[in-house]
Amino acid sequence: MKRIAFLFLFVTLALVQSGCSMLQSSGREPAFDAIVISASEGSLMVAVSGKGETLSPFEPASVSYNKTEKSVFTRGTLIRITYDGTVRESYPVQLTAKKITVIEEVKDNWPPTSQLKKDYSPEEAKEDGCYVESLSGKENKDIAARFQGNSSQGICAYLRKVAYTVEGDPVITDFIYDGTKFYVINDATRDAFAGSGNKIMQKEYLYINTYEKGGTKIIYLADEKDISQEEYEEKVMSAKGEALLDTFTVYSE
Repeated sequence: MKRIAFLFLFVTLALVQSGCSMLQSSGREPAFDAIVISASEGSLMVAVSGKGETLSPFEPASVSYNKTEKSVFTRGTLIRITYDGTVRESYPVQLTAKKITVIEEVKDNWPPTSQLKKDYSPEEAKEDGCYVESLSGKENKDIAARFQGNSSQGICAYLRKVAYTVEGDPVITDFIYDGTKFYVINDATRDAFAGSGNKIMQKEYLYINTYEKGGTKIIYLADEKDISQEEYEEKVMSAKGEALLDTFTVYSE
């Protein structure tokens, strides 16, 4: 009987401790990591970084915060946002931050890409919500199309593209649209055959355009709008050596 009573007491204590642990865990204030797209006084437009219970990876969110905050939020900075759990339904979603913590400031490259491991796999990139191009095919094409759709309508947007070389090395490109301009950061530091020069390239563009002919569709950035098919073919597709028109391909079909 004593042994049974002891076992009952042990199980009861274990359940109580487990219940307390669950209460503490569920009682924590919700928070998520994000990448700053644009900043103004008391307001941020961010892209969600990583997977969460409520918000999808790289989806835009409008965040209001206390104007007495001393931090200056630069585009591309990785931050952690603590909020009360309320997400106002709109697009982009809206929420109010209780606290914003800077995880890593922008330096020579967007901090989010510098945190990824060298052998970042296509499976991991797909799971993380990236648009993926590899020898096996293209994954998360709907995410790339959503970036085009949002930015074409003037909605702030963020896209991470991970393209794999023949050798399997990942080349990571982040696209940011802040409502007025496109920012591109191409990170080839994981490409063993990218040469010895600067492997991080940053560019800016004004417009997102579409080239479509036959079964080919190319979504690209440029500083000119409404570029004709003939001009694109002549200055980009058929150009020998350096292209005569500065463009950057987002994705193709």
